[in-house]
Amino acid sequence: MRQNKLANQDQLTLPRGTILTPAARSFLGEHRVKIKQTNGSSIDVQSKKTASPNSWLETLRVATRTVNFGQLAQESSPLIRLQQTLREQFLLLLTVIDKQIGVIDQSQMMTMAEFVNELLTKSFDQVLANEDYPIDQVKLTDFDLSKAPLLLVQQLQSSVGQVAFSLGDYIQVQPELRQATYCRAIIQWQNQIQAWTQKILER
Repeated sequence: MRQNKLANQDQLTLPRGTILTPAARSFLGEHRVKIKQTNGSSIDVQSKKTASPNSWLETLRVATRTVNFGQLAQESSPLIRLQQTLREQFLLLLTVIDKQIGVIDQSQMMTMAEFVNELLTKSFDQVLANEDYPIDQVKLTDFDLSKAPLLLVQQLQSSVGQVAFSLGDYIQVQPELRQATYCRAIIQWQNQIQAWTQKILER
């Protein structure tokens, strides 16, 4: 059997009673061909699925914190609720992007993940320290989806409202947050998500 013939067929029909020798099975294994026995007169030949060009997305880690059940009052604080909402939103965004067939800009995604992780790891004191956040380097609206899972995109769009609620609750208990760079970075990030999802849903 020739390699090119094998690679170009979905099914290879063999004479009844044909038994594959160990060498033949080894050959098929070396060429990453999956064998499925049928009724004994033919075998299905199927190439293994090609690895996703964006498999590196699986290596991205979104910052999280350990829940302290001994201090539940602190766990329900506005900052922690806000950060949890931002985390869930970013995981949803990654799920949308992971559905893509085309190659995703890895550098842009890493910049985005670093930015969000900064938002997720700030303490109460650090939030008001007016540090710079690399939001200007985040270009979500430049991502053009080849395959848009519309239900997930709508869910992502709805998450902007959840972040707004959480941010508003936090500003109520800490009004000076409104002027902090932390707050402005979150608002710019939400505006990007809102514009991006709207563009996808309108096309």
